[in-house]
Amino acid sequence: MRRCLHLAASRFERLSRSATALLCQPGWTHLGEPPIDWAAEVREQMAFRNWTGAARLWLASHYRRMRPRYSPEELSRLYAACEFREFFFQAGGRLDFEDATFDFIVSEHFFEHLQLPDALALMRECGRILRPGGVIRTSVPDADLRSYAPPEPAGYPGPRVPWHHHQKHKSRWNVHSFSEVLRLAGLEARPVQYCSQDGTYHDDLDAIADTARRAQTNVADLVSTTGYFRRLPSLIMDGIKPSQSTAHA
Repeated sequence: MRRCLHLAASRFERLSRSATALLCQPGWTHLGEPPIDWAAEVREQMAFRNWTGAARLWLASHYRRMRPRYSPEELSRLYAACEFREFFFQAGGRLDFEDATFDFIVSEHFFEHLQLPDALALMRECGRILRPGGVIRTSVPDADLRSYAPPEPAGYPGPRVPWHHHQKHKSRWNVHSFSEVLRLAGLEARPVQYCSQDGTYHDDLDAIADTARRAQTNVADLVSTTGYFRRLPSLIMDGIKPSQSTAHA
C-alpha cells in the first residue's frame, strides 16, 4: 500500500472538503495539532496584547460554531479513514517511523516556525523516512521575493508574540534558501510555485504533473495538485529522494 505522511497537520475541522478528500484516505498518517481550544487561543493572544490576532481568532471561532464545515458524523468518518496522531516537534527529535516508510510527505506552513538548524534536522528526518524516489512537498511563506504580497514583516506575526511561541516565524524562506536546505538534507530540490529574484511568479505545477503522469509514479496524483494546501499562493517546493540506482551511481 502507498504510504503518505501529513507533517504538522491541521485538524480536519479546519480543512476544506477538497483537502480532506485527498488527505483522509487509507495509507495516510497525520502528525498534527491537538483538538482546537478556541477560548484558550484567544486568551493567549490577549495575554500577549496581540489584539488583532485575538480578534481574528474570536471571529473564526464564532464563524465555525455557526457554520461548521462538517457534521460530527462526517468528522468521525474522516478521522476513522486514516491515522491522526498529536505531534509536538522537539529540536533534535526523531520521527517515530522506520527508514523508507513513506512515498509522499506534505507539510504546510510549518518549517518557518523552526530555527534554521532545526529545520534542516527535520528535513533530514523526512529524507530518512522517505522511500527512494519519494517526494516531500513543502509550503512556506515566500517571505522576501513574493510579488503578490508585501514582504513578510520580521518577527511575524508581531513583536508582542514571544520568540518561543509556536506561532512565531523563526526563519525566512525563498526558492534559493529552501533549495539549499533540501540539498543539504540529501534531496533533489524541485521548485513548484515560487518567485524569482526579479519578482516573477513561476508556476511549474502543470509541467511536474505531466512528467509524473508519463513516468507513471505512484504519487502522480499527489504531485499534480496543491488541493491539500490552505494558504495559497505560497512558496511550494518538492524534495525528491534519490532512487537507489541514482544514489549508487
